[in-house]
Amino acid sequence: MTRSRPVRLLVLLASLAMLAAACSSDNNNGGNAASGGSQSSSSAGGGEYRVDTSNCPPEATQKIEGTIKIGSTMPLSGGAAAAAFAPVAQGFKAYIQYANQKQLVPGLTFELDIEDDQFNPTLTTPAVEKLRDQVGVNLFSGMIGTGNNLAVRDALNQDCIPQLFANSGDPRWGDVKNFPWTTGALAPYNTETAIYVDNIKQAFPNGATAAVFNVNSDFGQDYRDTFEKLAPDAKINIVDEQTIEGTDSNPPTSQVTSIASKRPDVILAVPLGAQCPQFLKEVANAKAANAGWNPRIYITATCASTLLLALAGPAADGIYTIVSGKDVADPKNANDPAVIEFKQAMQAAGFPADGDFPTASAGWAVGELTVQVIKQAAQSPDGLTRASILNAARNFTFHPPLARDGVQLIMKGEEDPYLNEELQVVQYNASTHTYTDVGPLVTKFEGKTEKPS
Repeated sequence: MTRSRPVRLLVLLASLAMLAAACSSDNNNGGNAASGGSQSSSSAGGGEYRVDTSNCPPEATQKIEGTIKIGSTMPLSGGAAAAAFAPVAQGFKAYIQYANQKQLVPGLTFELDIEDDQFNPTLTTPAVEKLRDQVGVNLFSGMIGTGNNLAVRDALNQDCIPQLFANSGDPRWGDVKNFPWTTGALAPYNTETAIYVDNIKQAFPNGATAAVFNVNSDFGQDYRDTFEKLAPDAKINIVDEQTIEGTDSNPPTSQVTSIASKRPDVILAVPLGAQCPQFLKEVANAKAANAGWNPRIYITATCASTLLLALAGPAADGIYTIVSGKDVADPKNANDPAVIEFKQAMQAAGFPADGDFPTASAGWAVGELTVQVIKQAAQSPDGLTRASILNAARNFTFHPPLARDGVQLIMKGEEDPYLNEELQVVQYNASTHTYTDVGPLVTKFEGKTEKPS
């Protein structure tokens, strides 16, 4: 039975906590310019959000009929990223095929075109331009990577083209005022970190020492900055901070050796892709060499795939992370109707029976969110337009069938610009390759995640 190398994607959407740090590119791309005249606006008196289209081209409010064209960019070639994310593209395509077969939006046919940007932001712009100018897409959805989404955020906002469900948890997707046409899919990294800090406070009420290990990128820095900000109030003393380059495939031996020399009570780990099992194996080696040291490890949703953790073997046992969706690989969910339907639809689309279903479910989830928003927009008084699609996304409440019980995905204009803020802390069991819930579902951050300044 073969297993691909899943990354964060699969956990946010597959586990809906998530789809992935890998989802979140390691490139420090800017994209901070304001969006021309396309400023957001909300109805007075707390009504539904409506995007300001006064400075948009006419196409933004023209009716879309018959066929709606969806564009995306993903790493389809170029090495490890392509191998890791191939099932995401397959899952996205499978859901669009499923939506057409089931006629989920009567009278409307969905077309999905995914261009290859090799996880390289410099290739994202020409890929998006091709989809806009040659394919004529009506919206973009599910683009993988922080830097990749940032590379085209300015242009898409200036031209009033929806850029939905960016597969990254970068908090900048909450800047509705300056970039109203861009929304995120994953749990914001600062929210995820705050949940870990709350859990540390419960486990160490008298305080704890901690170390941070993070990939040297915007993605890794988001976690580190939030952890540093919240640590004093939680009586957490950060005794070491170590980094690794996103392209470094070597085991982080020296970094872990430094951390082990400080013997922290807690480690917050923010590696990327194959670095996840490598890091855990190095910590296991360090623990064996330092009798009595057994740190509590929090590893981000970047690494939360049970298939990815399986590569670490016993070294992953006991780690803590967050999820919000059902693990479609967990035997306890084998008879869940939503899991059965998902797997049947994937296989009908040509996905192998022994394929990486958890990672594929990330793409499936993006497809489902996209279709649900389009369905909602088509029922609006304005009919189906680019603007009504954006408005539907920003006035959205949905419980996906593959989400855990009680989880609601919610966006409410500028008031609540983040979709995924209801999350479950879990602990991994390496012998069964499954998670055990730790405490109740965390809902306190819904609508309260700190927005970009």
